[in-house]
Amino acid sequence: MSELLRLSEGAVLTHLVTRAELAAGALAAADDLRLWARLADGDGVPLAGGGLVRTVIDAGEPVLTGPDGWLAGVEPEDMVALRLREGKLELSTTVLADFPAERAIQIAQEFGEQALDALRAFAEGLESSPGVPIDVVVLELLMKAPEVFSDPLPPLAPLLREASLELRGGRAGVVGAPWDPESVADLAPLDIIRLALVRSALRTYDQHADLSKAITYLSRSETVLARIADEVEREPLGPGLVEALPRTEPAALLLIARSAEGEGRSFEAAGLISEVLSLSPGLAPAERDAAEYAACRTDPDDPLPVRAAHLFRQLLAYGYRPARRRLIDDLIALSVRVAEPALADLALFENDVVGEFLDARGEWLRDDEVELLESWRRTPLRLWEVLDVAGEEITLRDTGRAESGPITLADELLSRQARRGDLMLTRLLGDGEGPHVFGHPFKVDPARKDEMLALLTDPVDPYAVAAFFRRAPRAPGAPPATTPPR
Repeated sequence: MSELLRLSEGAVLTHLVTRAELAAGALAAADDLRLWARLADGDGVPLAGGGLVRTVIDAGEPVLTGPDGWLAGVEPEDMVALRLREGKLELSTTVLADFPAERAIQIAQEFGEQALDALRAFAEGLESSPGVPIDVVVLELLMKAPEVFSDPLPPLAPLLREASLELRGGRAGVVGAPWDPESVADLAPLDIIRLALVRSALRTYDQHADLSKAITYLSRSETVLARIADEVEREPLGPGLVEALPRTEPAALLLIARSAEGEGRSFEAAGLISEVLSLSPGLAPAERDAAEYAACRTDPDDPLPVRAAHLFRQLLAYGYRPARRRLIDDLIALSVRVAEPALADLALFENDVVGEFLDARGEWLRDDEVELLESWRRTPLRLWEVLDVAGEEITLRDTGRAESGPITLADELLSRQARRGDLMLTRLLGDGEGPHVFGHPFKVDPARKDEMLALLTDPVDPYAVAAFFRRAPRAPGAPPATTPPR
């Protein structure tokens, strides 16, 4: 510790104080004041004027605490400066009307270089994180050039973010770094680096940026291209970035196409995908998209029930695209994995993915198909009782409407699975000839019938329905459970 005190002597770090920090009497030390958090861990550091500054872990992050009143006189949005002098921390407020800009640049450059080194080490399995510890870089700067922190400079967090770095858990990494190691566990080391650098280029783009390296990285790895394309569909590119991407490059065109798809412009995306394949035949992500778009054009000689089944499959594929997949994943997180097929159906209809499909791809659909999908949008989720099963025919009754009569439909699969008295949560969709179950029904415990019926109000909350299948049955007379947080 004496060596750490010696290295840090005379250094000053700044921090913008919030109202919450003043109320708590503690300063967040995850980023700006990370070095002082390391120094004050354990026995603490004396505070000039009396008392000790100590490091306390609050909600997983370090904070600096001091004696009562140690932040007296500090106002919200004030910038405090904490300087180590003769082994004691001096606290004051400061205004950065002017500061040595070259020192701020030096700090940003050092962090940038070390963040890249950390990414490479992580990719090669030498480090567990793609970011470099902030306090380590500050210490290395103090060893190389002690004068860097001799004057108050902007707080480290905004300074590093301005330099296109991300801060997580006291570490700094390039924007787009894979902070979740599991997310890149299946990638080769070089692809991990490519993925992070392409993300960084796209997320920090400005009009002066050069995207050539990012496009080169994408062109050299179809794996990385597929990942980035999915991310772009989830978070479409801004107009300036779309304009800057070179349309002579298949990888760039694929990103533009995915961005259009993410914004609901499938017809435009399909045209761009055709251009991609003309430039790069066999490019797998583009081939998959082209096949999906082509499948929207049904055979006019097929009867409507056949086309209806095909449309439902296309609607399901649309719901699993990157831009909407989270709707299904969110329901799975609240329910049980084995219910995923039924949850996918729930996500499609209760979030009106059917309407989005019509808006995005309606130009490829025939009039009777559009009418059919519009009728599906109006079809509610119901709890059905199985009255009878005879061969491939199954007779159902809507338990929520006493006045409704029985409905009989032919369904080879459902008739083999259902038994008289079963309760099934599903929607009966028209196929042009009669009602049909295209999705996967939920089976409901008859003892929980009333609990389920209470959830089938208009509009149905898909999160509450998903959570129903994870919850234990409610005890008789107990109040209804609240919907889990979304």
